[in-house]
Amino acid sequence: MRIVDLSMTVEECDSAPFAKEEVYFKLKPIVKWEEKGFVSNMVEMTVHAGTHIDSPHHFFREKPSVEQLPLDALIGEAVVLDLTFKGTPKARITPEDLDRAERALEEKGLRIRPGGILFLRTDWPKGHSTTDPSWWNDSPYLTKEAAEWLVARRPAVLGYDFAQEEKGTDYQNAEEILTSGMRVHRTILPKITCQIENLVNLHQIPSHVKVIALPAKWRTESAPARVVAILDE
Repeated sequence: MRIVDLSMTVEECDSAPFAKEEVYFKLKPIVKWEEKGFVSNMVEMTVHAGTHIDSPHHFFREKPSVEQLPLDALIGEAVVLDLTFKGTPKARITPEDLDRAERALEEKGLRIRPGGILFLRTDWPKGHSTTDPSWWNDSPYLTKEAAEWLVARRPAVLGYDFAQEEKGTDYQNAEEILTSGMRVHRTILPKITCQIENLVNLHQIPSHVKVIALPAKWRTESAPARVVAILDE
Protein backbone atom coordinates (compact mmCIF):
# COMPACT_ATOMS: atom_id res chain seq x y z
CA MET A 1 0.00 0.00 0.00
CA ARG A 2 1.19 3.51 -0.81
CA ILE A 3 -0.39 6.78 0.34
CA VAL A 4 -0.26 9.90 -1.81
CA ASP A 5 -0.96 13.20 -0.06
CA LEU A 6 -3.26 15.34 -2.20
CA SER A 7 -3.22 18.25 0.28
CA MET A 8 -1.26 21.50 0.28
CA THR A 9 1.05 22.53 3.06
CA VAL A 10 -0.27 25.81 4.43
CA GLU A 11 2.32 28.33 5.61
CA GLU A 12 2.11 31.81 7.03
CA CYS A 13 0.75 34.46 4.72
CA ASP A 14 -0.73 37.69 6.01
CA SER A 15 -3.19 38.38 3.22
CA ALA A 16 -5.48 36.24 1.10
CA PRO A 17 -5.04 36.94 -2.64
CA PHE A 18 -8.81 36.82 -3.15
CA ALA A 19 -9.56 39.26 -0.30
CA LYS A 20 -6.74 41.57 0.76
CA GLU A 21 -8.39 42.39 4.08
CA GLU A 22 -8.50 38.71 5.08
CA VAL A 23 -5.71 36.91 6.90
CA TYR A 24 -4.82 33.79 4.92
CA PHE A 25 -2.92 31.85 7.61
CA LYS A 26 -1.16 33.53 10.53
CA LEU A 27 0.44 32.01 13.61
CA LYS A 28 0.34 33.84 16.95
CA PRO A 29 2.77 32.34 19.50
CA ILE A 30 1.36 31.65 22.95
CA VAL A 31 4.37 29.80 24.33
CA LYS A 32 7.86 30.12 22.83
CA TRP A 33 10.68 27.58 22.83
CA GLU A 34 13.04 30.05 24.46
CA GLU A 35 10.68 30.66 27.37
CA LYS A 36 9.26 27.25 28.31
CA GLY A 37 11.11 24.66 26.28
CA PHE A 38 8.06 23.91 24.14
CA VAL A 39 5.91 25.79 21.64
CA SER A 40 2.18 26.51 21.37
CA ASN A 41 0.43 28.71 18.84
CA MET A 42 -2.93 30.20 17.99
CA VAL A 43 -4.00 30.42 14.35
CA GLU A 44 -5.93 33.11 12.53
CA MET A 45 -6.97 32.01 9.06
CA THR A 46 -9.60 31.96 6.37
CA VAL A 47 -11.41 28.63 6.24
CA HIS A 48 -10.61 28.66 2.49
CA ALA A 49 -6.83 28.39 2.97
CA GLY A 50 -5.01 25.58 1.21
CA THR A 51 -6.82 22.33 0.49
CA HIS A 52 -10.31 22.68 1.91
CA ILE A 53 -13.84 21.39 1.58
CA ASP A 54 -16.74 23.67 0.69
CA SER A 55 -20.15 22.59 1.91
CA PRO A 56 -23.33 23.68 0.09
CA HIS A 57 -23.90 26.11 2.99
CA HIS A 58 -21.10 28.23 1.49
CA PHE A 59 -23.68 29.68 -0.93
CA PHE A 60 -27.04 28.34 0.24
CA ARG A 61 -28.12 29.23 3.76
CA GLU A 62 -30.54 26.31 4.19
CA LYS A 63 -28.06 23.70 2.95
CA PRO A 64 -25.75 21.59 5.20
CA SER A 65 -22.54 23.06 6.61
CA VAL A 66 -19.29 21.16 7.08
CA GLU A 67 -20.04 19.39 10.36
CA GLN A 68 -23.21 17.96 8.78
CA LEU A 69 -21.55 16.38 5.75
CA PRO A 70 -21.97 12.59 5.49
CA LEU A 71 -18.59 10.94 5.94
CA ASP A 72 -19.45 8.02 3.67
CA ALA A 73 -19.44 10.39 0.69
CA LEU A 74 -15.89 11.46 1.56
CA ILE A 75 -14.35 7.99 1.66
CA GLY A 76 -14.55 5.97 -1.51
CA GLU A 77 -13.51 5.43 -5.10
CA ALA A 78 -12.54 8.47 -7.16
CA VAL A 79 -12.04 8.85 -10.88
CA VAL A 80 -9.77 11.52 -12.32
CA LEU A 81 -10.58 13.46 -15.49
CA ASP A 82 -7.35 14.38 -17.26
CA LEU A 83 -7.60 18.03 -18.30
CA THR A 84 -3.87 18.65 -18.45
CA PHE A 85 -4.36 19.92 -22.00
CA LYS A 86 -6.10 22.89 -20.34
CA GLY A 87 -3.46 23.44 -17.66
CA THR A 88 -2.37 26.75 -19.15
CA PRO A 89 -2.89 30.32 -17.93
CA LYS A 90 -6.52 31.47 -18.11
CA ALA A 91 -7.65 28.41 -20.07
CA ARG A 92 -11.46 28.12 -20.33
CA ILE A 93 -12.67 24.62 -19.56
CA THR A 94 -15.79 23.99 -21.63
CA PRO A 95 -18.22 21.08 -21.98
CA GLU A 96 -16.32 20.06 -25.12
CA ASP A 97 -13.13 19.77 -23.06
CA LEU A 98 -14.94 17.63 -20.50
CA ASP A 99 -16.35 15.44 -23.29
CA ARG A 100 -12.80 14.88 -24.55
CA ALA A 101 -11.56 13.96 -21.07
CA GLU A 102 -14.52 11.66 -20.49
CA ARG A 103 -13.86 9.82 -23.77
CA ALA A 104 -10.24 9.29 -22.73
CA LEU A 105 -11.44 7.94 -19.39
CA GLU A 106 -13.86 5.54 -21.08
CA GLU A 107 -11.07 4.27 -23.32
CA LYS A 108 -9.46 3.02 -20.11
CA GLY A 109 -12.66 1.19 -19.23
CA LEU A 110 -13.68 3.74 -16.59
CA ARG A 111 -16.83 5.80 -16.20
CA ILE A 112 -17.98 8.69 -14.03
CA ARG A 113 -20.13 7.00 -11.42
CA PRO A 114 -23.17 8.81 -10.01
CA GLY A 115 -22.74 9.28 -6.27
CA GLY A 116 -18.96 8.92 -6.46
CA ILE A 117 -15.95 11.21 -6.23
CA LEU A 118 -14.74 13.05 -9.33
CA PHE A 119 -11.44 14.93 -9.53
CA LEU A 120 -10.44 17.35 -12.27
CA ARG A 121 -6.70 17.39 -13.00
CA THR A 122 -4.96 20.22 -14.85
CA ASP A 123 -1.58 20.10 -13.04
CA TRP A 124 -1.92 23.83 -12.39
CA PRO A 125 -0.32 23.45 -8.91
CA LYS A 126 3.06 22.69 -10.48
CA GLY A 127 5.03 25.89 -9.97
CA HIS A 128 2.20 27.75 -8.26
CA SER A 129 1.03 28.45 -4.72
CA THR A 130 -2.37 29.61 -3.49
CA THR A 131 -0.65 32.49 -1.69
CA ASP A 132 0.53 33.82 -5.06
CA PRO A 133 -2.08 36.00 -6.80
CA SER A 134 -1.20 34.31 -10.11
CA TRP A 135 -2.69 31.07 -8.74
CA TRP A 136 -6.05 32.80 -8.91
CA ASN A 137 -5.59 35.42 -11.61
CA ASP A 138 -4.11 33.10 -14.24
CA SER A 139 -5.70 29.78 -13.28
CA PRO A 140 -7.67 27.64 -15.70
CA TYR A 141 -11.36 27.84 -14.89
CA LEU A 142 -14.70 26.20 -15.54
CA THR A 143 -17.35 27.95 -17.57
CA LYS A 144 -20.89 27.88 -16.19
CA GLU A 145 -21.76 25.44 -18.97
CA ALA A 146 -18.92 23.16 -17.85
CA ALA A 147 -20.26 23.32 -14.30
CA GLU A 148 -23.66 22.25 -15.64
CA TRP A 149 -21.99 19.35 -17.48
CA LEU A 150 -20.39 18.20 -14.24
CA VAL A 151 -23.53 18.25 -12.09
CA ALA A 152 -25.39 16.39 -14.85
CA ARG A 153 -23.04 13.43 -14.15
CA ARG A 154 -24.34 13.49 -10.55
CA PRO A 155 -21.13 13.01 -8.56
CA ALA A 156 -21.42 13.33 -4.79
CA VAL A 157 -18.04 15.07 -4.48
CA LEU A 158 -16.11 17.22 -6.95
CA GLY A 159 -12.45 18.11 -6.48
CA TYR A 160 -10.18 20.53 -8.35
CA ASP A 161 -6.48 21.35 -8.63
CA PHE A 162 -7.22 24.84 -9.99
CA ALA A 163 -9.22 27.94 -9.04
CA GLN A 164 -12.37 26.88 -10.81
CA GLU A 165 -14.55 30.00 -10.66
CA GLU A 166 -15.37 31.43 -14.09
CA LYS A 167 -13.79 34.74 -14.97
CA GLY A 168 -16.22 37.03 -16.74
CA THR A 169 -17.27 40.54 -17.45
CA ASP A 170 -17.92 41.24 -13.75
CA TYR A 171 -14.40 40.33 -12.60
CA GLN A 172 -10.96 39.36 -13.87
CA ASN A 173 -8.59 39.34 -10.89
CA ALA A 174 -8.74 37.47 -7.59
CA GLU A 175 -9.27 40.60 -5.52
CA GLU A 176 -12.47 41.28 -7.48
CA ILE A 177 -13.99 37.84 -7.05
CA LEU A 178 -16.35 38.85 -4.24
CA THR A 179 -18.01 41.31 -6.64
CA SER A 180 -18.72 38.56 -9.17
CA GLY A 181 -21.75 36.39 -9.71
CA MET A 182 -19.78 33.26 -8.66
CA ARG A 183 -21.68 31.34 -11.30
CA VAL A 184 -19.72 28.09 -11.00
CA HIS A 185 -20.11 27.79 -7.23
CA ARG A 186 -23.82 28.61 -7.48
CA THR A 187 -24.30 25.98 -10.18
CA ILE A 188 -22.39 23.17 -8.48
CA LEU A 189 -22.88 23.46 -4.72
CA PRO A 190 -26.66 22.89 -4.51
CA LYS A 191 -26.33 19.73 -6.59
CA ILE A 192 -23.54 17.86 -4.76
CA THR A 193 -22.56 16.82 -1.25
CA CYS A 194 -19.46 19.05 -1.25
CA GLN A 195 -16.48 20.17 -3.29
CA ILE A 196 -12.76 19.99 -2.57
CA GLU A 197 -10.62 22.94 -3.64
CA ASN A 198 -6.84 23.26 -4.08
CA LEU A 199 -5.88 19.64 -4.55
CA VAL A 200 -2.28 18.83 -5.45
CA ASN A 201 -0.31 15.82 -6.72
CA LEU A 202 -3.04 14.46 -8.95
CA HIS A 203 -0.29 13.52 -11.39
CA GLN A 204 0.89 10.95 -8.85
CA ILE A 205 -2.31 8.90 -8.82
CA PRO A 206 -4.06 6.69 -11.38
CA SER A 207 -7.39 7.51 -13.03
CA HIS A 208 -9.23 5.29 -10.53
CA VAL A 209 -8.18 5.35 -6.91
CA LYS A 210 -9.45 5.10 -3.33
CA VAL A 211 -9.64 8.47 -1.58
CA ILE A 212 -10.14 9.69 1.97
CA ALA A 213 -11.05 13.38 2.27
CA LEU A 214 -11.95 14.49 5.79
CA PRO A 215 -12.52 18.12 6.78
CA ALA A 216 -12.03 19.49 10.27
CA LYS A 217 -15.36 19.17 12.09
CA TRP A 218 -16.09 22.87 12.24
CA ARG A 219 -19.53 24.48 12.29
CA THR A 220 -18.64 26.56 9.25
CA GLU A 221 -19.32 26.73 5.51
CA SER A 222 -15.85 25.38 4.70
CA ALA A 223 -12.95 23.78 6.54
CA PRO A 224 -9.38 22.65 5.91
CA ALA A 225 -9.05 19.02 4.83
CA ARG A 226 -6.39 16.35 4.63
CA VAL A 227 -7.03 14.46 1.42
CA VAL A 228 -5.13 11.28 0.61
CA ALA A 229 -5.20 8.63 -2.08
CA ILE A 230 -4.51 4.99 -1.19
CA LEU A 231 -2.78 2.91 -3.83
CA ASP A 232 -2.63 -0.87 -3.67
CA GLU A 233 0.93 -1.70 -4.67
